[in-house]
Amino acid sequence: MSAKTASSRAEPLRGALGTRRDIRRRLLLHHLPLAIGTSAGLAVLIAISPSRGGFALSQLASPTGDVALVLLAITLLVGPANLLLRRRNPINTYLRRDVGTWTAIYSVVHVIVGFQGHGGGPFAFVDYFFVDGRPLIDSFGLGNWTGLAATVIVVALLVISTDRSLRELKAKRWKDLQRLNYTLFALVVAHAVFYGALTQMVSPFALILVVTVIVVLLGQAVGIWLWRRRRARTADVT
Repeated sequence: MSAKTASSRAEPLRGALGTRRDIRRRLLLHHLPLAIGTSAGLAVLIAISPSRGGFALSQLASPTGDVALVLLAITLLVGPANLLLRRRNPINTYLRRDVGTWTAIYSVVHVIVGFQGHGGGPFAFVDYFFVDGRPLIDSFGLGNWTGLAATVIVVALLVISTDRSLRELKAKRWKDLQRLNYTLFALVVAHAVFYGALTQMVSPFALILVVTVIVVLLGQAVGIWLWRRRRARTADVT
């Protein structure tokens, strides 16, 4: 097939999902819907959470964790969605970055409220990781260690999710660091499993975890296939 024929068959790509750099449009079209949507989702999850006779701050741990998980999944599905909708899929999109910001917010809140489950002073959180000077390696300990690693990664990704970081790190290195999102997702899933998310499969929280993992895996598989097909078409044109 000639380059002329291939190019005539190739459909022009529209812009990537989401708005561009204009902060006012991003506040209106990204952050406001995210704030409303996550608040509504959090309210529903709190309403269906088991109550122990009164409200405790630690009860927000599972709902905030699930909201953060869903937001993280969305960041991993933006690329496949661009490919599926035949849009451009650049290294950086403000939609993915803005969703990532809310992922970090809910992740940090999840950690803070999670530490409220045990008292004992300002350094009581150490008991989540060590006992008698040794690292905890049971399910509880591994859940906390994977959660800690996930928190470090999500905060680091938030720090570099700026235009300045993109300029200083250059596109390739910045994108390589952003791919830690996949490691982050694996750590979050492991954290939930270690904390017993799958011990009660009829629980809505277990359902959210299972459905989210399936959707992300399918989305990534479709995204890889579409990316390879687009790349092959580009090679034919050139």
